[in-house]
Amino acid sequence: MIYAFKQEIGPKKMLGIWNPRLEVAWATEDETILDAAVRLSQRSEQPSFADDVLLFLHQHSGADVIMICHKTSVKGEMKILRLLYQGQSLPIQATYTLEGTPCANVTRHGVLYFPTGVQKRFPADVHLREYGIDSYFGSPLMGTSGDLLGVVALQHQKPLPNAQLIELLLTILSPSLETLLEDRL
Repeated sequence: MIYAFKQEIGPKKMLGIWNPRLEVAWATEDETILDAAVRLSQRSEQPSFADDVLLFLHQHSGADVIMICHKTSVKGEMKILRLLYQGQSLPIQATYTLEGTPCANVTRHGVLYFPTGVQKRFPADVHLREYGIDSYFGSPLMGTSGDLLGVVALQHQKPLPNAQLIELLLTILSPSLETLLEDRL
């Protein structure tokens, strides 16, 4: 059972969520961001939805590179559907081999966060070197049948702030992105 409550701590109102396994308190600003993510997820039918999600994630994470990729028919290969670099959408729709990338670990293990040193862990990933990436947060996008459809990844040249908020934002936005990918494939 999950319990929610609001309380004031100093000048900030906090939203507390408690269950036997998890205790989280959110500042009012974070609560506002989470509410905005819910509203955004409800606009998934709009043609600009994927781009809107990337911009939203950039605004609230500061990540230098954010990309949405989907699995191709070739085993071990992903196609970049959307890529945002420093807030600008780039017209890249390249394919890449998963082997030697952090995305490969996301496809095997689920949500993955490297706060620092991702280039050292994945020296074969040219993309990480080209963009000077040091921090990586990736989340799988799953189909209704439980099959992997793709990955959404946030990458930054320094540690990403507030990884817990990023994880919740992706938890809110992923179902709509998954539906988008399923409809596309």
